[in-house]
Amino acid sequence: MGLFEETCKKITPKDTSIGEAVQAVWDRETPYGSYGKLVDMVKQYAMVTRQVSPTIPKRCMIIAAADHGVAEMGVSAYPIDVTVGMTQNYLIPKGAGANALGNYCGTDMEVVDVGIKADMTWVPGLRHNKIRMGTRNFLKEPAMTKEECIKAMEVGIALVNEKVAEGYNVFLVGEMGIANTTASAVMTAKFAGITAEQATGRGTNISDERLKVKQKVVHDALVKYADIDQNDGLGILHSVGGLEFACITGIILGAAAAHAMVIIDGFNTTACALVAHTMAPASMDYVMASHLSAEKAHVQALKTLGLEAYVNLGLCLGEASGGSIQMGMLDLAIRMYQELEGGHQA
Repeated sequence: MGLFEETCKKITPKDTSIGEAVQAVWDRETPYGSYGKLVDMVKQYAMVTRQVSPTIPKRCMIIAAADHGVAEMGVSAYPIDVTVGMTQNYLIPKGAGANALGNYCGTDMEVVDVGIKADMTWVPGLRHNKIRMGTRNFLKEPAMTKEECIKAMEVGIALVNEKVAEGYNVFLVGEMGIANTTASAVMTAKFAGITAEQATGRGTNISDERLKVKQKVVHDALVKYADIDQNDGLGILHSVGGLEFACITGIILGAAAAHAMVIIDGFNTTACALVAHTMAPASMDYVMASHLSAEKAHVQALKTLGLEAYVNLGLCLGEASGGSIQMGMLDLAIRMYQELEGGHQA
Protein backbone atom coordinates (compact mmCIF):
# COMPACT_ATOMS: atom_id res chain seq x y z
CA MET A 1 0.00 0.00 0.00
CA GLY A 2 1.39 3.39 -1.00
CA LEU A 3 1.51 6.65 0.94
CA PHE A 4 -1.64 7.96 -0.72
CA GLU A 5 -3.75 4.92 0.19
CA GLU A 6 -2.31 4.73 3.71
CA THR A 7 -3.09 8.39 4.32
CA CYS A 8 -6.72 8.09 3.20
CA LYS A 9 -7.23 5.13 5.55
CA LYS A 10 -5.93 7.14 8.54
CA ILE A 11 -8.50 9.92 8.22
CA THR A 12 -11.14 9.93 10.96
CA PRO A 13 -13.92 12.43 11.75
CA LYS A 14 -13.38 15.39 14.07
CA ASP A 15 -13.94 14.98 17.82
CA THR A 16 -17.37 16.51 18.41
CA SER A 17 -17.11 16.11 22.18
CA ILE A 18 -14.37 18.73 22.17
CA GLY A 19 -16.63 21.03 20.19
CA GLU A 20 -19.31 20.68 22.84
CA ALA A 21 -16.82 21.58 25.58
CA VAL A 22 -15.65 24.66 23.67
CA GLN A 23 -19.24 25.74 23.01
CA ALA A 24 -19.98 25.42 26.72
CA VAL A 25 -17.25 27.95 27.53
CA TRP A 26 -18.65 30.47 25.05
CA ASP A 27 -22.19 29.92 26.34
CA ARG A 28 -21.13 30.32 29.95
CA GLU A 29 -19.29 33.57 29.45
CA THR A 30 -21.26 35.37 26.73
CA PRO A 31 -24.86 35.66 25.56
CA TYR A 32 -25.42 32.82 23.12
CA GLY A 33 -24.63 33.85 19.56
CA SER A 34 -22.88 37.09 20.47
CA TYR A 35 -19.67 36.21 18.68
CA GLY A 36 -21.28 34.47 15.73
CA LYS A 37 -18.87 32.72 13.38
CA LEU A 38 -15.87 33.38 15.61
CA VAL A 39 -17.27 30.61 17.80
CA ASP A 40 -17.45 28.25 14.83
CA MET A 41 -13.83 28.94 13.93
CA VAL A 42 -12.55 28.04 17.37
CA LYS A 43 -14.75 24.98 17.63
CA GLN A 44 -13.55 23.58 14.32
CA TYR A 45 -9.90 24.23 15.09
CA ALA A 46 -10.24 22.65 18.54
CA MET A 47 -12.11 19.60 17.25
CA VAL A 48 -9.72 18.76 14.42
CA THR A 49 -6.54 19.37 16.41
CA ARG A 50 -7.97 17.54 19.47
CA GLN A 51 -7.35 20.47 21.85
CA VAL A 52 -9.82 21.08 24.65
CA SER A 53 -7.89 24.27 25.46
CA PRO A 54 -6.81 25.40 21.99
CA THR A 55 -3.43 27.05 21.58
CA ILE A 56 -2.43 29.65 18.98
CA PRO A 57 -1.76 27.71 15.76
CA LYS A 58 1.67 27.19 14.30
CA ARG A 59 0.95 27.92 10.67
CA CYS A 60 2.62 27.21 7.34
CA MET A 61 1.67 28.64 3.96
CA ILE A 62 2.32 26.22 1.10
CA ILE A 63 2.18 27.46 -2.47
CA ALA A 64 2.29 24.76 -5.14
CA ALA A 65 3.30 25.80 -8.66
CA ALA A 66 2.89 24.04 -12.01
CA ASP A 67 2.01 24.76 -15.63
CA HIS A 68 -1.00 23.62 -17.64
CA GLY A 69 -0.89 22.26 -21.17
CA VAL A 70 -4.33 23.71 -21.90
CA ALA A 71 -2.74 27.18 -21.78
CA GLU A 72 -1.83 26.67 -25.43
CA MET A 73 -5.53 27.14 -26.24
CA GLY A 74 -5.32 30.84 -25.38
CA VAL A 75 -7.49 30.75 -22.27
CA SER A 76 -5.36 33.16 -20.22
CA ALA A 77 -4.29 36.76 -20.73
CA TYR A 78 -0.73 35.81 -19.79
CA PRO A 79 1.93 33.41 -21.15
CA ILE A 80 3.11 30.47 -19.05
CA ASP A 81 6.41 32.30 -18.43
CA VAL A 82 4.51 34.16 -15.71
CA THR A 83 4.51 30.99 -13.60
CA VAL A 84 8.32 31.14 -13.51
CA GLY A 85 8.34 34.85 -12.71
CA MET A 86 5.81 34.62 -9.91
CA THR A 87 7.40 31.54 -8.35
CA GLN A 88 10.83 33.15 -8.09
CA ASN A 89 9.16 36.31 -6.81
CA TYR A 90 7.96 34.47 -3.71
CA LEU A 91 11.51 33.47 -2.82
CA ILE A 92 14.00 36.01 -4.19
CA PRO A 93 12.61 39.58 -4.00
CA LYS A 94 9.74 38.27 -1.86
CA GLY A 95 7.49 40.95 -3.27
CA ALA A 96 4.29 39.06 -4.08
CA GLY A 97 0.93 39.55 -2.44
CA ALA A 98 1.42 36.17 -0.80
CA ASN A 99 4.55 37.46 0.94
CA ALA A 100 2.82 40.58 2.24
CA LEU A 101 -0.22 38.69 3.49
CA GLY A 102 1.94 35.91 4.89
CA ASN A 103 3.85 38.51 6.89
CA TYR A 104 0.54 39.95 8.09
CA CYS A 105 -0.63 36.65 9.53
CA GLY A 106 2.78 35.51 10.75
CA THR A 107 3.12 32.39 8.68
CA ASP A 108 6.17 30.57 7.42
CA MET A 109 6.14 29.86 3.69
CA GLU A 110 7.06 26.88 1.56
CA VAL A 111 6.96 27.01 -2.25
CA VAL A 112 7.03 23.76 -4.19
CA ASP A 113 7.57 23.16 -7.91
CA VAL A 114 5.57 20.10 -8.89
CA GLY A 115 5.33 20.83 -12.60
CA ILE A 116 6.65 24.17 -13.85
CA LYS A 117 7.57 23.91 -17.54
CA ALA A 118 11.07 25.28 -17.02
CA ASP A 119 14.29 24.58 -15.18
CA MET A 120 13.83 26.07 -11.71
CA THR A 121 16.98 24.75 -10.03
CA TRP A 122 18.38 28.31 -9.90
CA VAL A 123 15.71 29.49 -7.45
CA PRO A 124 16.98 29.33 -3.84
CA GLY A 125 14.60 27.95 -1.26
CA LEU A 126 12.27 26.38 -3.82
CA ARG A 127 11.29 22.79 -3.14
CA HIS A 128 12.14 20.85 -6.27
CA ASN A 129 9.55 18.09 -6.61
CA LYS A 130 8.82 18.37 -10.32
CA ILE A 131 6.80 15.39 -11.54
CA ARG A 132 6.91 16.49 -15.18
CA MET A 133 7.26 19.68 -17.24
CA GLY A 134 3.66 20.78 -16.93
CA THR A 135 0.50 18.84 -17.67
CA ARG A 136 -0.58 17.79 -21.13
CA ASN A 137 -3.32 19.64 -22.98
CA PHE A 138 -6.41 17.87 -21.63
CA LEU A 139 -8.38 18.59 -24.80
CA LYS A 140 -5.99 16.23 -26.60
CA GLU A 141 -5.26 13.66 -23.87
CA PRO A 142 -5.50 13.36 -20.09
CA ALA A 143 -3.52 16.03 -18.26
CA MET A 144 -1.61 13.43 -16.25
CA THR A 145 -1.40 9.70 -15.88
CA LYS A 146 -2.88 8.28 -12.71
CA GLU A 147 0.61 7.46 -11.54
CA GLU A 148 1.83 11.03 -12.05
CA CYS A 149 -1.23 12.35 -10.24
CA ILE A 150 -0.67 10.10 -7.24
CA LYS A 151 3.02 11.05 -7.13
CA ALA A 152 2.05 14.73 -7.00
CA MET A 153 -0.45 14.06 -4.20
CA GLU A 154 2.24 12.22 -2.28
CA VAL A 155 4.52 15.27 -2.58
CA GLY A 156 1.86 17.20 -0.67
CA ILE A 157 1.33 14.44 1.89
CA ALA A 158 5.07 14.09 2.56
CA LEU A 159 5.46 17.86 2.99
CA VAL A 160 2.62 17.94 5.53
CA ASN A 161 4.11 14.99 7.42
CA GLU A 162 7.44 16.82 7.59
CA LYS A 163 5.84 20.02 8.86
CA VAL A 164 3.57 18.29 11.36
CA ALA A 165 6.69 16.65 12.84
CA GLU A 166 8.03 20.20 13.29
CA GLY A 167 4.92 21.24 15.22
CA TYR A 168 2.81 22.90 12.52
CA ASN A 169 -0.94 22.30 12.81
CA VAL A 170 -2.54 24.74 10.34
CA PHE A 171 -1.75 24.90 6.62
CA LEU A 172 -2.70 27.74 4.29
CA VAL A 173 -2.74 26.54 0.69
CA GLY A 174 -2.23 28.51 -2.50
CA GLU A 175 -1.34 27.82 -6.11
CA MET A 176 0.44 29.35 -9.05
CA GLY A 177 -0.02 28.23 -12.64
CA ILE A 178 -1.21 29.99 -15.77
CA ALA A 179 -4.53 28.55 -17.05
CA ASN A 180 -5.32 26.86 -13.75
CA THR A 181 -8.80 28.40 -13.48
CA THR A 182 -9.68 26.65 -16.74
CA ALA A 183 -8.84 23.34 -15.11
CA SER A 184 -10.79 24.35 -11.99
CA ALA A 185 -13.81 25.27 -14.09
CA VAL A 186 -13.91 21.82 -15.68
CA MET A 187 -13.40 20.11 -12.31
CA THR A 188 -16.07 22.20 -10.58
CA ALA A 189 -18.53 21.61 -13.41
CA LYS A 190 -17.97 17.86 -13.07
CA PHE A 191 -18.27 17.73 -9.29
CA ALA A 192 -21.11 20.24 -8.93
CA GLY A 193 -23.07 19.19 -12.01
CA ILE A 194 -23.15 22.63 -13.64
CA THR A 195 -22.61 23.80 -17.21
CA ALA A 196 -19.46 25.18 -18.79
CA GLU A 197 -20.98 28.67 -18.87
CA GLN A 198 -21.92 28.49 -15.19
CA ALA A 199 -18.47 27.21 -14.20
CA THR A 200 -16.23 29.47 -16.27
CA GLY A 201 -15.11 32.84 -14.96
CA ARG A 202 -12.63 35.45 -16.12
CA GLY A 203 -9.61 34.14 -14.22
CA THR A 204 -6.88 36.70 -14.89
CA ASN A 205 -9.52 39.28 -15.90
CA ILE A 206 -9.65 38.11 -19.52
CA SER A 207 -11.54 39.90 -22.29
CA ASP A 208 -15.03 38.96 -23.51
CA GLU A 209 -13.57 37.32 -26.60
CA ARG A 210 -11.08 35.25 -24.63
CA LEU A 211 -13.84 34.28 -22.18
CA LYS A 212 -15.77 32.76 -25.08
CA VAL A 213 -12.68 30.73 -26.00
CA LYS A 214 -12.30 29.61 -22.40
CA GLN A 215 -15.96 28.60 -22.13
CA LYS A 216 -15.67 26.52 -25.30
CA VAL A 217 -12.56 24.80 -23.98
CA VAL A 218 -14.39 23.93 -20.75
CA HIS A 219 -17.45 22.76 -22.72
CA ASP A 220 -15.35 20.58 -25.02
CA ALA A 221 -13.51 19.08 -22.05
CA LEU A 222 -16.80 18.20 -20.35
CA VAL A 223 -17.91 16.44 -23.54
CA LYS A 224 -14.59 14.62 -23.90
CA TYR A 225 -14.62 13.34 -20.30
CA ALA A 226 -18.37 12.91 -19.92
CA ASP A 227 -17.96 9.24 -19.04
CA ILE A 228 -15.99 9.99 -15.85
CA ASP A 229 -18.29 9.73 -12.84
CA GLN A 230 -18.56 12.83 -10.65
CA ASN A 231 -17.54 10.75 -7.63
CA ASP A 232 -14.31 9.60 -9.29
CA GLY A 233 -12.01 12.23 -7.85
CA LEU A 234 -8.82 10.59 -9.05
CA GLY A 235 -10.24 10.17 -12.54
CA ILE A 236 -11.28 13.82 -12.77
CA LEU A 237 -8.05 15.12 -11.25
CA HIS A 238 -5.67 13.21 -13.50
CA SER A 239 -7.76 13.87 -16.62
CA VAL A 240 -8.29 17.63 -16.39
CA GLY A 241 -6.53 18.89 -13.26
CA GLY A 242 -3.07 20.24 -12.56
CA LEU A 243 0.00 18.91 -10.82
CA GLU A 244 -0.25 21.74 -8.28
CA PHE A 245 -3.88 20.74 -7.66
CA ALA A 246 -2.80 17.17 -6.98
CA CYS A 247 -0.18 18.43 -4.54
CA ILE A 248 -2.75 20.55 -2.69
CA THR A 249 -5.19 17.63 -2.61
CA GLY A 250 -2.41 15.66 -0.95
CA ILE A 251 -1.90 18.47 1.58
CA ILE A 252 -5.59 18.32 2.50
CA LEU A 253 -5.54 14.55 2.90
CA GLY A 254 -2.23 14.57 4.78
CA ALA A 255 -3.39 17.26 7.18
CA ALA A 256 -6.62 15.42 7.91
CA ALA A 257 -4.73 12.22 8.64
CA ALA A 258 -2.45 14.12 11.02
CA HIS A 259 -5.27 16.02 12.82
CA ALA A 260 -4.20 19.35 11.37
CA MET A 261 -6.32 22.03 9.68
CA VAL A 262 -6.17 23.34 6.12
CA ILE A 263 -7.47 26.81 5.27
CA ILE A 264 -8.37 26.81 1.60
CA ASP A 265 -8.19 29.95 -0.49
CA GLY A 266 -10.38 30.57 -3.52
CA PHE A 267 -11.70 28.77 -6.59
CA ASN A 268 -8.64 26.65 -7.36
CA THR A 269 -7.98 25.29 -3.88
CA THR A 270 -11.71 24.63 -3.46
CA ALA A 271 -11.50 22.44 -6.57
CA CYS A 272 -8.77 20.51 -4.76
CA ALA A 273 -11.06 20.12 -1.75
CA LEU A 274 -13.75 18.73 -4.06
CA VAL A 275 -11.29 16.03 -5.10
CA ALA A 276 -10.28 15.25 -1.51
CA HIS A 277 -13.95 15.01 -0.54
CA THR A 278 -14.52 12.15 -2.98
CA MET A 279 -11.43 10.31 -1.74
CA ALA A 280 -12.05 10.73 1.98
CA PRO A 281 -15.29 12.54 2.91
CA ALA A 282 -14.17 12.97 6.53
CA SER A 283 -11.26 15.11 5.32
CA MET A 284 -13.69 18.01 4.97
CA ASP A 285 -13.91 18.20 8.77
CA TYR A 286 -10.34 19.51 8.59
CA VAL A 287 -10.95 22.13 5.89
CA MET A 288 -11.85 25.72 6.73
CA ALA A 289 -13.06 28.03 3.97
CA SER A 290 -11.75 31.58 3.85
CA HIS A 291 -12.94 34.12 1.29
CA LEU A 292 -15.42 34.06 -1.58
CA SER A 293 -13.51 34.29 -4.83
CA ALA A 294 -14.49 36.61 -7.65
CA GLU A 295 -14.83 33.47 -9.80
CA LYS A 296 -18.57 33.05 -10.28
CA ALA A 297 -18.68 29.28 -9.66
CA HIS A 298 -16.83 29.43 -6.35
CA VAL A 299 -20.00 29.78 -4.31
CA GLN A 300 -21.39 26.64 -5.98
CA ALA A 301 -18.19 24.74 -5.31
CA LEU A 302 -18.32 25.66 -1.61
CA LYS A 303 -22.00 24.74 -1.46
CA THR A 304 -21.19 21.31 -2.90
CA LEU A 305 -18.75 20.80 -0.03
CA GLY A 306 -21.12 22.14 2.61
CA LEU A 307 -18.75 25.02 3.34
CA GLU A 308 -19.31 28.75 3.53
CA ALA A 309 -16.87 31.59 2.98
CA TYR A 310 -16.19 33.81 5.99
CA VAL A 311 -15.48 37.01 4.03
CA ASN A 312 -16.23 38.42 0.60
CA LEU A 313 -13.59 40.93 -0.49
CA GLY A 314 -13.74 40.45 -4.25
CA LEU A 315 -10.23 38.95 -4.27
CA CYS A 316 -8.99 37.04 -7.30
CA LEU A 317 -5.32 36.70 -6.33
CA GLY A 318 -5.00 33.07 -5.37
CA GLU A 319 -1.67 32.62 -3.58
CA ALA A 320 -3.36 31.85 -0.23
CA SER A 321 -4.49 35.48 0.00
CA GLY A 322 -7.89 34.71 1.51
CA GLY A 323 -6.36 32.06 3.73
CA SER A 324 -3.99 34.62 5.21
CA ILE A 325 -6.85 36.93 6.10
CA GLN A 326 -8.79 34.03 7.59
CA MET A 327 -5.74 33.02 9.62
CA GLY A 328 -5.73 36.46 11.21
CA MET A 329 -9.39 36.09 12.17
CA LEU A 330 -8.80 32.60 13.56
CA ASP A 331 -5.98 33.95 15.73
CA LEU A 332 -8.30 36.66 17.04
CA ALA A 333 -11.06 34.17 17.80
CA ILE A 334 -8.72 31.81 19.65
CA ARG A 335 -7.27 34.65 21.75
CA MET A 336 -10.79 35.75 22.69
CA TYR A 337 -11.63 32.19 23.69
CA GLN A 338 -8.48 31.91 25.77
CA GLU A 339 -9.45 35.06 27.67
CA LEU A 340 -12.92 33.69 28.34
CA GLU A 341 -11.59 30.29 29.36
CA GLY A 342 -8.91 31.83 31.60
CA GLY A 343 -11.42 34.12 33.28
CA HIS A 344 -13.68 31.21 34.08
CA GLN A 345 -10.82 29.11 35.51
CA ALA A 346 -9.69 32.03 37.66
